[in-house]
Amino acid sequence: MEGVLVLDKPPGMTSHDVVDELRRLTSRRRIGHAGSLDPNATGVLLLLFERATKVSRWLMGLDKQYVFTIQLGIETTTHDRWGQIIRSTDLDNRDERLIGQAVMGFRGRYQQIAPAVSALKYRGRPLYKIAREGGQVPIKTRLVRIRSIEILDVCLPMVTLKVDCSSGTYVRALARDIGRQLGCGATVFCLRRTRIGPFDVEMATSLNELVSRKVDLSEIMLSIDRALGYMPRVTVRQGRERAIRTGKQPEIDDLVNPDDIPEEGDFCLVDSEGNLIGIGHNQGKGTKRIRLDRIL
Repeated sequence: MEGVLVLDKPPGMTSHDVVDELRRLTSRRRIGHAGSLDPNATGVLLLLFERATKVSRWLMGLDKQYVFTIQLGIETTTHDRWGQIIRSTDLDNRDERLIGQAVMGFRGRYQQIAPAVSALKYRGRPLYKIAREGGQVPIKTRLVRIRSIEILDVCLPMVTLKVDCSSGTYVRALARDIGRQLGCGATVFCLRRTRIGPFDVEMATSLNELVSRKVDLSEIMLSIDRALGYMPRVTVRQGRERAIRTGKQPEIDDLVNPDDIPEEGDFCLVDSEGNLIGIGHNQGKGTKRIRLDRIL
């Protein structure tokens, strides 16, 4: 049993808690996840079984979609309602028009300061551990991309939004930044991840269904091939698959359809029958400089 399980994570569990529960249920140890969720958040979590753990990097980097509600007028230590309140502000004349202007101003790329309580590491230690021990948390920034953001509902002080964003975007930090742009502060009230790349919440199975054995895990698990279905496929010529499976770096002459290699980025290498051999990468810069990144 190997592959990718699309799970709807319940609230109150860390992503690692979910992994531990699946290890208990399946008696398998080689299980990981591709992209953690905050303990109080819900929604899509990709769980990787056996060899699928080897492709976590290519799943973690996919774009994400979230539906979340923010509460205006409050700032907390964690940028969500489970942190300590550090500032309260009257909303005054902040209406839907001003809220809309502030929200839409975040479309595109911007340098986001990660929350102090986050899993980003400084000198090998997660920031949240440094914060919990009372240490000075270093400021860590990253360039993120907000592909689209939409206001679904306004019922002040609550505003519900849907955002499509690049991997690595912190929704709690986005809420904080929207609040600061409005000058009144904001914090996440509830958060749900509704999509990771092509995997949306409609495909997801609840943990309760698995615990109660209402579904057969082997029937709902996606194969590695299907999980990587969003990537271009490039076929290795017959007679040359074996060498590549043992680590030989592919050359253009080894490939049937080299024109299908993306100008820059990753692609799947498959044999003549469509079976996965590995994942290749084109370094781009005007030429096809390809390398074998992973053997499957």
